[in-house]
This record gives sequence, structure tokens and C-alpha cells, in this order.
Amino acid sequence: MTAGPDFLAPGPGPDGPVADAAPIVDRIDVRRLLRLAVFAVLGVAVVGLIGGILWGLVVPGVTGVVVAPGRAGALGADTGHRFDAVAVFACISFVAGAIGGVGAWWIRPLRGSAGALSVAVGAVVGAAVAAWIGGLIAGARHPGVGDTAVGQFFTSAPSLRLGGAAVDPAGGFAFSWAILVIAPMGALLTYLVMLLVVRRADLGVETSGRGPQGGELVGDA
Repeated sequence: MTAGPDFLAPGPGPDGPVADAAPIVDRIDVRRLLRLAVFAVLGVAVVGLIGGILWGLVVPGVTGVVVAPGRAGALGADTGHRFDAVAVFACISFVAGAIGGVGAWWIRPLRGSAGALSVAVGAVVGAAVAAWIGGLIAGARHPGVGDTAVGQFFTSAPSLRLGGAAVDPAGGFAFSWAILVIAPMGALLTYLVMLLVVRRADLGVETSGRGPQGGELVGDA
């Protein structure tokens, strides 16, 4: 087999023979990605916090009556509010997670696995803060027995504590860790839909620079 034409081989440069060119790879600004990831986590968490405030303002209280000094019971008609409180929190958490996922998607350099991880972490943090802040607001609206006299009615804040493991943060409001997975589910599901909608292999991410692997950086191609 004969060799190909000479013009296919690399020719000499102005200062002598040219070495084989190093493969061109995308330049990744790690510090910028970390800043964007922190921004995404905080943004998604703030959306969850707003959802917790909304839950604390709308959740109904559980009505009870003081039957004897130091003894109180809930009215049967209001016991369903405990389930309502968890259901409302679940719906708000899912919507808040979905909104956070859509918002994080528009941070183009973060699209992909880094963005999905940031969204998940932010949604978990936001759900935890939402349960705590929402519980404080609900407790202020429905203070409980307090100094209610015998025979008088009162309203107490419903609990987000399910039958599973509970988390007891500062402030005395207990909730189950199980409710913390709802917001990440909404966020990641929305993020996955956005990934599937985009029909570009690079997910629409514009590279800020390119450079040769193991060599000196060059400008955009």
C-alpha cells in the first residue's frame, strides 16, 4: 500500500516543524459552576420557604375543648384537619419544587447532572425550612390550650408528624422526614421533563472557551 499524498501530512510552520495538535476540549470554569450551584440551591430553597409561609397562613387548626384541668380533647369533626394539613403541605411542596426546577433550568451553564443535584439539594433544604417556618406561623395562629378554662374551646396547630421517623428542630415543631421527599420529587420530575424537551446534545449550554488538552488555552473556535 502506497502512502497518501504529501499534502495530507502536517507541514512545517514558520519556525520549523509543527508538532501534532493536542485535542481540543471545552474549558470548564469550576469556580463559576460552584457559584451557580450555590445560587440554584438558595433559589430553590427560597421558593420552598415561600411555600412554607403560605402553608402556615392557610392551614386550618384542630379545635379542642378543655374537659378538666390539664386534660383536653379534640373534637371529632376536626380530627380530619390533621390529614388536611399534611395533604396541603404535600401539594404546596410539590408545586414549589416544580417551580424551583423550572427556575434552575434557566441557569444554562448548570444544565445536566450538576443542575439536577443542585435542584434536589435546594428542594430538600427548602422543604425542611418550610416545615419549620410554616409550623411556627401555624403555631402562632393556633396557639393551643394555653390558659384556656375548663369547658372552653381552643385551636391547636396540626402536626406534620407521620408514623415514621420524626425530626424535632428548634422551636418545638415536629415533622416527619418523609414529607421532605415531595419537593425534590417535583423538582427532579420537572427538571427531567425540561431535559427531554430539549433536542440538543449540549442542552443549549454555550461554552465560554475552548482549549487544547494539556496545552495552552486558545480562543473560541
